[in-house]
Amino acid sequence: MICACESVQSGPVIGLVSARKNRTTRAVIGLFVCSLLLVAVIVAVLNVDRSDVGRVRKLPDGSTLSLREVALAATNYSYSHRSGGRILRLFGPVLPGFLRSYFRITSGSLGFGSVGNTNLIAITVHRHPAQNRGLAAGRLRVSDDQGNVFDAAWGAGTLGQPDETVQGWRVSAFPRRNRTISLHFLAEKGDGSWTNVADFRVPNPVFANYDQWTPESWPISKGDGNLAVTLGEFQSGARVSGRRGLGDESSAARKTRVVLGFAEDGRPTHDWRVQKLILSDATGNRWFPYLDFVQQDFNWTTNATVEFFGALWPGERAYKLNVEVARKGGFSPDQLWEIPIDLPPLGSIAALTNFWEHDGLRVNLVALASPNAEHAGNFRWIARWWGEDRNRVYSLALRIDPDLRGRRLTVVKALDQDGREAPVVRHGNQDAREQAVFLKPVDGARTVRLTLAVQRSRFVEFLAQPKFVGGE
Repeated sequence: MICACESVQSGPVIGLVSARKNRTTRAVIGLFVCSLLLVAVIVAVLNVDRSDVGRVRKLPDGSTLSLREVALAATNYSYSHRSGGRILRLFGPVLPGFLRSYFRITSGSLGFGSVGNTNLIAITVHRHPAQNRGLAAGRLRVSDDQGNVFDAAWGAGTLGQPDETVQGWRVSAFPRRNRTISLHFLAEKGDGSWTNVADFRVPNPVFANYDQWTPESWPISKGDGNLAVTLGEFQSGARVSGRRGLGDESSAARKTRVVLGFAEDGRPTHDWRVQKLILSDATGNRWFPYLDFVQQDFNWTTNATVEFFGALWPGERAYKLNVEVARKGGFSPDQLWEIPIDLPPLGSIAALTNFWEHDGLRVNLVALASPNAEHAGNFRWIARWWGEDRNRVYSLALRIDPDLRGRRLTVVKALDQDGREAPVVRHGNQDAREQAVFLKPVDGARTVRLTLAVQRSRFVEFLAQPKFVGGE
């Protein structure tokens, strides 16, 4: 009976134990699966938000490039640098002087002024043998996961140390529709072509889901007053002209080209030129290239044609082109001012007190410096010539009061005492009150007669998609 009873009772007990084991097994399996999913999610998140800031890349020549810092800056930005590894950078400031000398700890800083845009600042440190920079990065491209690439910077602010070079790269525009972006640093080879030396991936600081703009239908014409401006060409992707465009298909520098047409009172005219071009897109990028009005080299404008470094990316359906147009000929007499100025002896500066009042502006001539002579105050930098022919270029410092407010000061012509042209090699800082005009008179010139004009600019806006071209 006992055995029979035990035999009868054993079935439910065994079933209960089995059910519990099954539930435990399913729970374990479920927990394991959830753990795998959690790990997958964490890995995905880490992969999406992975940042290479602080990482070091070994370059083909044995030197190294580290990405020290990446920051989004809408105002002025500065970076303080200390040499050495992380430990030395951390404890270097509190070490005694003899230890800092022993470890050869050096320091310095880089600064960036605000240009009214949102800039991405990247700081890199290139460690190399003393006196041999090797494959130093000279160009920066930015790309996203969709294959959109933008040639963002040619050259960088530099802080030189004995065995390392600190560079600050300003990126005024970049694709913003992906969670991450990649920074590609290129170095120039001996033949003038380029090679990619290091890549870093960082989170996109302004990633969001942005709307797309709809481009206007071609042809696009806009007017301001009696001036009509037509967008005839908007092209992006061709190689940069000349030696700067050397390299294979993957590394060659690219450019964007804009060609306009002008009509005044319904008649075609060549008396106008592009003064300034501001580009923007639906994601918040807004920037402008610095244009050279004298030489058709790198970023330049002549009459109605503009070319600038950096091919736009096709991820945007349309870009806004805000165009400022200024007259370069056909001035009325009341818009002009002629003033003769004696050229100062070499090594000296002539203070000037001449001024002209027109259309609510006062143009003050401050000083004319001979080649290699330095102005005072802010003009020490604004009116300093950094280019070629330093022994031949004179610099005229001038100030405009109260401010431009949509007007422009233009140098119409410059002649010496014999009527020979004294070429204007640059008119610098044209957006500001303090400006500089750089002149290169011919040999034997004793005076220069300047003809200046004050005018009100014209403004038009286009919303267009560029035609993308590639290849050679």
